Amino acid sequence: MSVMSPNGFDGLAPVKATAPPLRERFARGVFYLPIVFMVLFFALPMALTVVFSVFERTMFWMEPGFTLFSYENFFFSARLTNFLDSMKYSAIAVAICFVLGFPIAVFIRKSLPQVAQHRVILLFILPFMVSEIIRVFALRPVLQRNGLVNTTLQDWGIINEPITALLYTHTGVVIGEVLSFLPFIVFSGFLAMEAVPKHIFEICDDLGVGTWRKFRDVILPLAAPGIFAGSVFIFVNGLGVALLPNILGGAGAVNAGLIATQAITALDFPLAMAVSAIMMATLMGLLYLGHRLFDLTKILTPLN
Repeated sequence: MSVMSPNGFDGLAPVKATAPPLRERFARGVFYLPIVFMVLFFALPMALTVVFSVFERTMFWMEPGFTLFSYENFFFSARLTNFLDSMKYSAIAVAICFVLGFPIAVFIRKSLPQVAQHRVILLFILPFMVSEIIRVFALRPVLQRNGLVNTTLQDWGIINEPITALLYTHTGVVIGEVLSFLPFIVFSGFLAMEAVPKHIFEICDDLGVGTWRKFRDVILPLAAPGIFAGSVFIFVNGLGVALLPNILGGAGAVNAGLIATQAITALDFPLAMAVSAIMMATLMGLLYLGHRLFDLTKILTPLN
């Protein structure tokens, strides 16, 4: 006959909970560290940007309050026109980057041996080892009136007079955006194509599918998430990098980054915060739209 133990279990001793080993707790802490970092240095500053955008401006800073004057100062002035113009030219740069860059990504994935693919992609990343201001400023001797492009075209007899629209115009800004951000469409397109098995291309070739139909019906739908992600990155950077209109653009070439920079120079910090908040809302809206249309989580998901 068994004896009932004091804890209510027949002949069983209470099990004492043991703390997880130190190694497991350390691994869990390392896992949460990036989340804490993103909250402290990304999510919180973004939230504070929205809060500060409705503060009242003072002579040298701002004070707590609630006013939409900064947003009115943006939407009911020439700043909105400049912002919309910069969106248009950034969209043009995205289209040019797609036409130039995505075929490169497809060629690397489809035609090169796998051992060489990542080495070639690395070549497109190497220019970003150089400071952005150096890369952008180096375009001026190339695009200016007596620069490399005009001199070459004149020597070949293609043009009689230098093309003045290449620099200090919106065209110069678009050229700068394309040359600065083209690797991103190549890289994101390659990541999307890397999830596509090579035998899909072989099946299309065996079935006699034409190049255009293969691109339209097979490659483009499969790579759409990567293309969209790279396009959003180029578009947002085209709006926000103030160096491009400063160095390559003329008097009318103004983007959101330059508007915010000018506001900071004028000590109008709420306006600078409002411009940043508008850019952030634009980015979030584009990402939401892209996720609904293409499901951006599929960028690195391999196809079975």
